[in-house]
Amino acid sequence: RHPDLVVEVAHPQIIHESGAQILRHANLLSLRVTMATHPDGFRLLGPLASAHITGPRTVLYEGPVRGLCPFAPRNSNTMAAAALAAPSLGFDHVIGVLVADLSLTDLHVVDVELKGPPGPSGRSFAVHTHRENPAEPGAVTGSATVTAFWRSLLGCCQLPSRPGIHLC
Repeated sequence: RHPDLVVEVAHPQIIHESGAQILRHANLLSLRVTMATHPDGFRLLGPLASAHITGPRTVLYEGPVRGLCPFAPRNSNTMAAAALAAPSLGFDHVIGVLVADLSLTDLHVVDVELKGPPGPSGRSFAVHTHRENPAEPGAVTGSATVTAFWRSLLGCCQLPSRPGIHLC
């Protein structure tokens, strides 16, 4: 089906089962993903590789995720996943922000800010999530990532509708 309107007031189980499908039809106004870590945790290419850290917290990139991915392929996966999950915005309208933060020696911080269109009152709904993932100094991947990935794989194997892992 191709709905004209998606109203999400569902039980968490419904979102678990159908969240990705709902997002394919949602009209999002904006989605912004900010990833901050110590400069040693970045593996940057092109113009970002020569970016200068100008203080305790330096924004290295802020713009469409499409422009970031080629120059930070190992540091933009969360942003790319957000662009894929929000096809109404995609890689050209999801905003990615890459921040070098000298205080984050053992941590990766990801903030996701989502905003919907204004309602009748003129106000928009908004969601902000903040994730802190412990990481070894200089590591590209946080230490909790492998466990989360493994548990996601195990969870896929338990789905009653499609047991096993299906790659495409």
